[in-house]
Amino acid sequence: MEIKVNYRGQEKILSFDKDKVKANDVLKALGLSKDFAFVVKNGEIVDENETITQNDEVRVINAISGGKNN
Repeated sequence: MEIKVNYRGQEKILSFDKDKVKANDVLKALGLSKDFAFVVKNGEIVDENETITQNDEVRVINAISGGKNN
């Protein structure tokens, strides 16, 4: 199965050898962790166990942390 993913302003096509792909599989294919990035499916942030299909609009966004530590 191939899934189009928008990541950092670029469209990437990810290929998987299985019929059921989860959001966590997308992150792993990009070398990312759920602690540092999240998946947006059809405009909504989804859990890492959410199933992704070829027809979904998928974006991966890096989580940004910041703030002041005292």
